[in-house]
Amino acid sequence: MIDNLLKRKKQVKKLLAEKLSFDYKNPLLAIILEQDLSKKDEKVISGMLEGASHLDVHVIILSDKKLPFCEFSNVTRIPYSRTNRKYVIEASDMAMCFAFNDVEEMLLNGTIPISYLRNELADYNPNHETGNGFLFTESNHFCAFAALVRAIETFKFPYDWSGIVRQGRDSVDCKCNLSACS
Repeated sequence: MIDNLLKRKKQVKKLLAEKLSFDYKNPLLAIILEQDLSKKDEKVISGMLEGASHLDVHVIILSDKKLPFCEFSNVTRIPYSRTNRKYVIEASDMAMCFAFNDVEEMLLNGTIPISYLRNELADYNPNHETGNGFLFTESNHFCAFAALVRAIETFKFPYDWSGIVRQGRDSVDCKCNLSACS
């Protein structure tokens, strides 16, 4: 099941990469802005993206607003719509998450969250091969960038990455099964 999900994700990502002209072999990071950000969150994204501009990662920002931090060469902004949202989540390997983002939807689609601490996420521990996201505890761009780097480095190991995707799916499936019993 996970193998089929990852195969489908690769196909959708390749189509998107052809359309937007980026290397589909590099990780794809989504930033889905369905609500306005606080000034603090804008600073976090801006600083993280500045660092990410020196990494082999492509970033898609899904937003209706023109944002000052979209000016890096590895960043593409596309307008927010339900269709674009679905397409980006299906194609992305990872996503920067905020309180308003639906991480369950991301996990079901094999998109691994990079996020502030959240109850539904567990920080990936490479020694125990556990966790379903890459979390940071402090609200600053250094911590967000460090979480992004950990995610990108883990992405380079397909077995480890598929394990994170599996744990993400399992964490949502388990929650769904529990709620069905209530």
